[in-house]
Amino acid sequence: MVIGLIIILVISQLICFYFIVILNTKIAKFKDLEKRQDQLIREMDDAISLYLVEMKEENDRLIDELSSIKQREFKNNDIKNQKVAMINLEEAQENAGATQDESLQKKEPVENIAQKAFVPKKMAANAYKQQAVNETPAVPQAKETKTVEKDMSSLPTFEQKVLNLYRQGKSIDEIAKITQKGKTEIELLIKFHA
Repeated sequence: MVIGLIIILVISQLICFYFIVILNTKIAKFKDLEKRQDQLIREMDDAISLYLVEMKEENDRLIDELSSIKQREFKNNDIKNQKVAMINLEEAQENAGATQDESLQKKEPVENIAQKAFVPKKMAANAYKQQAVNETPAVPQAKETKTVEKDMSSLPTFEQKVLNLYRQGKSIDEIAKITQKGKTEIELLIKFHA
């Protein structure tokens, strides 16, 4: 009896050791899994931070490019404005020399004439042409809109097409195939108008 009890105790201890080993391996797997997850989280954080840094650098580069383009345009406009001002100044000086008596009476120096805004002849001519093109008689436009409205009224709308097909006895599936729309959309449209 004592020998049987000792054998049962030994077997129960072996079973306990077996369960302890199994639990230990499972705990080790969970710890390994936690380490992998921590490593993945760190890698994702690094990747996101690197991506954000790259985005910031790209945005800074874009802002620099845009500002340099604006500066170039501003310089080009300044150069054009200076050329126009020089041409206008020369014209003003020529006109001032021809009408010196008039300018003395008005007491307006040549420099003030150059500061006034001058519009080049080409720009004025283009603006006049565009205005003439944009101004068309109102009566022909009304006629054109009436013909367009008549044409549009003769064309059936999507809803009219669907209802006509449904009245002709077509099934919802057939109507959906013909109109290339969804079955539920056709069903709702028919229910809404029924």
